[in-house]
Amino acid sequence: MITDGSQQDYRASIDAIDARLSPHERDAFNWAVAGMDLENLNAKYPNASVKELVRGQVKAIKSENPHRIQSLLDQAKAQAPILADLQNIRTNDAKFVVESGFFGPTPIIEARIVNASSLPLSQVSWLATLYVNEQAQPSAQTQVHSDFRKIEGLKPAREVTARFKVGFVKGDEAWTTLAIRQATTTRVELSVIPESALDFSDKPYVGGNHQQAIKLLEQQLERAARFADI
Repeated sequence: MITDGSQQDYRASIDAIDARLSPHERDAFNWAVAGMDLENLNAKYPNASVKELVRGQVKAIKSENPHRIQSLLDQAKAQAPILADLQNIRTNDAKFVVESGFFGPTPIIEARIVNASSLPLSQVSWLATLYVNEQAQPSAQTQVHSDFRKIEGLKPAREVTARFKVGFVKGDEAWTTLAIRQATTTRVELSVIPESALDFSDKPYVGGNHQQAIKLLEQQLERAARFADI
């Protein structure tokens, strides 16, 4: 590869190499360069061969990812009590209606938010899921947001009535299809998105979705093992 020249030089060198790669080697190359720009590639693997690049990435991931996974597992364990407490933030009597608005049908969710946790909240987001006609599969899903700063926050043991407009000015059309508007019954569920919960200083209670990050790192390890024969 030519990594210390222009983008055109690099592309020309790759085009020349590509014809000699097997499908397995091509998959490995595409995996190895994913997320790297030319500057980063040249810094890590200056004018390397495809095999040198793949082997370097395989070695790095096999070396680094187990430590990163363990660190995230430790963080997830430390956050487990907070995550459990956040599940005590819930909604009661959630209902879904489609109202007539200036721009047409407007999807609305109404619910009573109950903070049964020990954590004061300034803001939190919810995953809203809509079911129609008692079906097991959801008809629509989105995120909605609660901002409690105008009411001096939502302290523990407090509750408040919330009204969410789904979508922006015109509303989310995925929530106002004919099938939804003509449904005999509707049921909406709201579940807290833990990493969105903010304290009274607008700081998150949990530092991201560690389980999702762990899953991605494990997938990287699986791909590295697949290309370890290059």
